[in-house]
Amino acid sequence: MALDTGMKCIKYLLFIFNLLFVISGCVLIIVGAVIEANYRTYLDFISSSYLSAPSILIAVGVLIFVVGFFGCCGAVKENHCMVVTFVVLLFMIFIVQLGVGIASYILSNDVERFLHENMLKSMRNYDRSRPGVIKTWDVIQHDHACCGTNNYEDWTSTPYGEEYNGVPDACCKEHVSGCGRNIFNFSQKLNDINKEGCFDKLKGDVEENVTILGGIAIGIGFVQLIGIAFACCLAKSLKRQYETV
Repeated sequence: MALDTGMKCIKYLLFIFNLLFVISGCVLIIVGAVIEANYRTYLDFISSSYLSAPSILIAVGVLIFVVGFFGCCGAVKENHCMVVTFVVLLFMIFIVQLGVGIASYILSNDVERFLHENMLKSMRNYDRSRPGVIKTWDVIQHDHACCGTNNYEDWTSTPYGEEYNGVPDACCKEHVSGCGRNIFNFSQKLNDINKEGCFDKLKGDVEENVTILGGIAIGIGFVQLIGIAFACCLAKSLKRQYETV
């Protein structure tokens, strides 16, 4: 079955579009697998729900790969059924991504409250039985030169603070083993730690990332509309030629 010149151009453009789609799906699968394998403990910081992020990433990658496969095969083989299947699946992904983008903007106002509540909650889990929480708080407090959620005094109401009458060593300006212990008994030792809380230093980054996520989801969604338009044109041309055969 021969296509006219215009449809041939659309066919090849659709093939290239879907080839990139398949590659991006593979990248998402690989990235999700790496995060799942190497950073599972680290993801336990704010909420256990974050542990589902790598799995969702892998699932999205697989879905994109399958949709891209249908698009590539449909374009190359000039198969009307596969092209239509591609259009339907891609449109469903577009709706989901558009929903994610809109939800990200709507829920961005709740991010600050959510982050604050869960940071305070995770501080109470700072103990040897939860190495992921310890690692995350140590990295954040050291890298951001901060201590606690609101300030260093948050540690007084945690099991760690009550046991050692102090703060984690990562709060210290100069990291020395045991430097954060018993600081609440000696006011002069307070000069050796960072007193500012980590919440103010993290919330801006988190809110910015949520906004970027929403923008990317919506942006990619509208790019997908181009693929849908190409596929619809090709499917219509293929249907017309099937009817004339």
